[in-house]
Amino acid sequence: MPDAFSNIYLIGYRCTGKSTVGRELAGQGHLSFYDTDEMVAANQKMSIARIVADHGWDHFRALENQYLRQLSTKGNSVVATGGGIVLQPGNIACMQTSGTTIWLRAEPQIIIARLLRDPATPNSRPALTRQSLEEEVRSTLAVRREHYRRAADLSVRTDTSSPDRIAARILALLAKRAAP
Repeated sequence: MPDAFSNIYLIGYRCTGKSTVGRELAGQGHLSFYDTDEMVAANQKMSIARIVADHGWDHFRALENQYLRQLSTKGNSVVATGGGIVLQPGNIACMQTSGTTIWLRAEPQIIIARLLRDPATPNSRPALTRQSLEEEVRSTLAVRREHYRRAADLSVRTDTSSPDRIAARILALLAKRAAP
């Protein structure tokens, strides 16, 4: 486990399990849970799709950054971040100085299947490009992969395991890291 005052940040592309695994991880670890996407949408009283349509991605990212900074001072929390949070170097530094950052990874075909299956996708995951879904996932992952790698203290695959098993694995990895 991280020390008592630090956070666990979950980073990764859309539909890699940040929110689902994050809730499970918080429950298993007896920690608070926060989701930056949910916080932005709730505070703005509109969906992420509407925020982006009305104000653009830059505005959304600025709001996301604001909540990340607030959460970095809380401690004892699991924070599910938006997939693009790593695009701003200041966000990476904020996470690295206030907790442990874990990159949740899945293969593109798994991500695409999850995006298509999740009824929340249209409102909470607006298009990032004008490409087809498959092209967008592959090209965006290619751009972000190095950002995720640079930000991450640990990396965990989420392709085939259940959220409770992934959370247990993360807790075991954190305990192993903390052991003298």
